[in-house]
Amino acid sequence: MAKVQILTNSVSDMSPALAQREGVILVADTIAFGPQEQYLNNVDIDPPGLYRKLAQAEKLPTTSHPNIDQYQQAFRSVEPGTEILCITLTSKMSGSYNTACTAAKLLAEQGDTRPITVYDSLQVSYGLTVLVVEAARMARKGATVAQIVERLDQLRDKVGVYFVMESLENARKGGRVGAIRVLAADLLKVKPILNFRDGLVRDIGIVRGYDTALEKVISLCLERRRRGGEVFVFHADRPQLAEKVKARILADDPDAVVHIEWVGAVIGIYTGPGCVGMAFLQP
Repeated sequence: MAKVQILTNSVSDMSPALAQREGVILVADTIAFGPQEQYLNNVDIDPPGLYRKLAQAEKLPTTSHPNIDQYQQAFRSVEPGTEILCITLTSKMSGSYNTACTAAKLLAEQGDTRPITVYDSLQVSYGLTVLVVEAARMARKGATVAQIVERLDQLRDKVGVYFVMESLENARKGGRVGAIRVLAADLLKVKPILNFRDGLVRDIGIVRGYDTALEKVISLCLERRRRGGEVFVFHADRPQLAEKVKARILADDPDAVVHIEWVGAVIGIYTGPGCVGMAFLQP
């Protein structure tokens, strides 16, 4: 039986430790604070380092997804005869899916016999991680790529990602949301409850104040997740607040498996410090 190796983008926000534990290869995105200051995500810079640099930066850094050569190097690192499943972030926000497909096609044309499947998660950050972890665990149990993809198709619409940000200023600067809505939200001191679904970020409600917004996100998690299942509590430089959220979840469901993880260096550029949210599978 052929083995299966799972790959994904570092924009999944999986830490190197989590990726190693699950047997996942991360393909690094690039963060640039200018032409002379470029970093590979989670190789040259980690989330705490990013937030320290953001506090001193006059303008937001730029990001770029892995290029064809990076994908090909990652594919070639896999033992010949192993099936490869590359699960990318949403194609609606990045060209990473198309780049990975091109890299796989070019390798095949060059005579590389590794079977490569590229899968569009329609997710990002820990929504992507939820799917990648499921795929990696299935691979370790001997599932084929076809079986894993069938399972991912079933789960993709059941991934729940809910979060709130202290400020949407970085998202406005980065062009990730409409400027008028962002300015109105910040000036009026209201916070949108944000959900990642169908490949895009969407507003699902607006409340006054960050604390109220976070309470709403916690309530959505408690209401919509699978009891006894896994929850990724993610934060942008707010570890103590994330611990409190974890305690709330475990108080409601002691059998839940709750992981606290950082919002990584690519997504964290646009959220800025203070983003807190949860990712999990819904029934």
